[in-house]
Amino acid sequence: MAERVRVTISGQVQGVGFRPTLYRYAVEAELVGFVANISEGVIAEVQGAGESIEQFLHHLVDNPPPLAQIDTVTRVDIPEEPAISRLSGFQILASSISNAGGTPLASLPPDLGTCEQCRQEIFDPKNRRYRYPFTSCTDCGPRFTLAEGLPYDRERTAMKSFSLCPACAGEYYSVQDRRFEAQLNACADCGPELTCLDGQGRPLAGDPITLAATLLNNGEILAIKGLGGYHLACSALNRTAIARLRAAKKRPAKALAVMFASLEQLQGFCVVNEVERSVLTSWQGPIVLCTKKAGCTLLGELFPDTGNIGALLAYTPLHHLLLDKTGPLVMTSGNRCGRPLAHNEKELADILGSVASHALVHNRSVVRRCDDSVVRIIDKQQLVIRRSRGYVPQQIPLPFSGPSVLACGGDLKNTFCITQGRSAFLSQHIGDLKELSVFRFYEEAIKDFTDLLAVQPEIVACDLHLDYRSSRFAQSLHGVRCSPVQHHHAHIASCMAENLLTEKVIGVAFDGSGAGTDNTVWGGEFLIADYCGFQRVAHCKPYPLPGGEQAIAQPWRMALSYMISEYPDSTPPHSFAVHRTDEEYNGVVSLIRSGFAPLTSSCGRLFDAVAALLGVCSVSSYEGQAAVRLESLVKPDIKGRYTFVLASEIFPAQLSFGPTLGEIIADLDKGIELTVISTKFHNTVSAAVVATCEHLRQKRGINTVVLSGGVFQNAFLLRQACTGLRKKEFAVFCHHLVPPNDGGLSLGQAAVALAQYRDTDKN
Repeated sequence: MAERVRVTISGQVQGVGFRPTLYRYAVEAELVGFVANISEGVIAEVQGAGESIEQFLHHLVDNPPPLAQIDTVTRVDIPEEPAISRLSGFQILASSISNAGGTPLASLPPDLGTCEQCRQEIFDPKNRRYRYPFTSCTDCGPRFTLAEGLPYDRERTAMKSFSLCPACAGEYYSVQDRRFEAQLNACADCGPELTCLDGQGRPLAGDPITLAATLLNNGEILAIKGLGGYHLACSALNRTAIARLRAAKKRPAKALAVMFASLEQLQGFCVVNEVERSVLTSWQGPIVLCTKKAGCTLLGELFPDTGNIGALLAYTPLHHLLLDKTGPLVMTSGNRCGRPLAHNEKELADILGSVASHALVHNRSVVRRCDDSVVRIIDKQQLVIRRSRGYVPQQIPLPFSGPSVLACGGDLKNTFCITQGRSAFLSQHIGDLKELSVFRFYEEAIKDFTDLLAVQPEIVACDLHLDYRSSRFAQSLHGVRCSPVQHHHAHIASCMAENLLTEKVIGVAFDGSGAGTDNTVWGGEFLIADYCGFQRVAHCKPYPLPGGEQAIAQPWRMALSYMISEYPDSTPPHSFAVHRTDEEYNGVVSLIRSGFAPLTSSCGRLFDAVAALLGVCSVSSYEGQAAVRLESLVKPDIKGRYTFVLASEIFPAQLSFGPTLGEIIADLDKGIELTVISTKFHNTVSAAVVATCEHLRQKRGINTVVLSGGVFQNAFLLRQACTGLRKKEFAVFCHHLVPPNDGGLSLGQAAVALAQYRDTDKN
């Protein structure tokens, strides 16, 4: 007797070849019925022998398409339909938005890097897609940046205006073809086209890729339209072009990412381990911080502060074709300093002519901006520095469910987060909200996400610092419950959430700054925390922050602050204040001694002070520059550390690095090498983390430690802290899915708001 079953599958199941795979499994099992995309994901009804249905379901769950991620499979037995005999076996039906106005659970796939089969096609003179820069298939190509809505079908993408030619239509409608239902399918006869523009936006005659490659090889800067917006590109081997690009972007020292044609080319410049190779060649294709080889011929101007090269491989056919005619290329965000990524013709005008001499453009729209992701591999584990293209909008499982939450993030490295059931969806990298145009992008992206997910958040979470633009936005929303979350609690909760932790933890939150609950600026915190709340049980000793944001931009101010606070009878040397006037120097000294400067426990400012003392960074041109330079001096084989003091008899316990600074100054006076001093300093901070956690375990009986905050982007410090804690038999958790910096803050805000709602609801 035949049986009939309705199966609904949610997760990342659209745009990844799920329906063709399900179709093949159903045919192999000799089942009849249909499959279709719906807002919730994919729905199938299968009819046949009970054993065949079981075989089909097991095969589907155990062997989904490589890029699919199944979250739930809901099975319902339904009555057999005699009319099924009128259907021609098993069919793939048109998509249906079955729950308009409801809550779709389907996760739209991220943009996917070019697969090997498509790459081979564009370099094969016998293939009809030879040198076609928009070649893709079911296994690769943009998704998130081109989709206008769900279900994910061609008419709801930026490809809707391109009609399929007969050859492409034949592939699109053939179940056995790898381009079956490939929504971006196209060729030179029916798809998007490239154009090379001059500085006034006028088209140039000739092959666009050849023209662009010639310009790049001649030292020009080009704006190149990619998946989620524009890159600014120039030769990574041309010193003059790099200098012009830095000047135009007002980016004098921050590292520039470099794109390579292949892994083999990259390995000529960098030491690449097995895990880094795997990440570089994955379909996510992020920028990976790789160690440059001894004798590397890439110009030092690309990465003046660090020994790491931000490397990425060509991830679109356009990139593959372009880099086939050039050497390695600088690929940096196509925008002016502080503005969002340019993604359309109007915004191209902001950089064409003034920054870029030419542009390589195409006539396929970018639906949503999305910058490149950045990751670092530490002890064979991925640490995400910036989570964007290739990762967004993949959902992050939560340890509990609840009403939908919009978490607004912070004002630096902003992302926002929207929850739906037990899933969290983090936005792409938004940027720093102090610039109005970035804030407008932020508002647009929030509306886009809520529309895409078809949710209306019931709770909004934000930072406790209510003067943040993100917090003011949260407060401006009407009809929703607003939950301010302390900055460092959110950091710890974000790491807990991505690791699905539910018990109380010792949270170590080391970052630049965040509003504390005592009207001081926190940033070197030890918390006993769960999602519902926290207790500040230890912290770094606070020091004056002379000039607020000026002290962040000018590390010499923090060096003075530490010196004057720890050694009030000494006369701080003017060398701390390189290029400062006597008037400014004396004003800062007076401000520190006056007691009117706000106090900060920031570990980030400690790194600033030490960098300034060592003379490696007195003034920063970008956030974290002092710490980056300090880390670049580290030699892992150097042992030893300086003295620190944990005042455990007071509450909260106070961790002082005052003795550390005194011993550093003594080493400087002795002429000890900066590499030795920097390494010993890093060893000191990691040892202090371990000692403080041991003290807290003894007092509170908690054995789980969570490490979060931007300071833990430092690979050496993170590795040392984790190693030291594990030697003491702590269970240690750090970030792998979201950034430890403020880019992961919104996930923690969302988790805290959900937990507090659940706790309130229980009571």
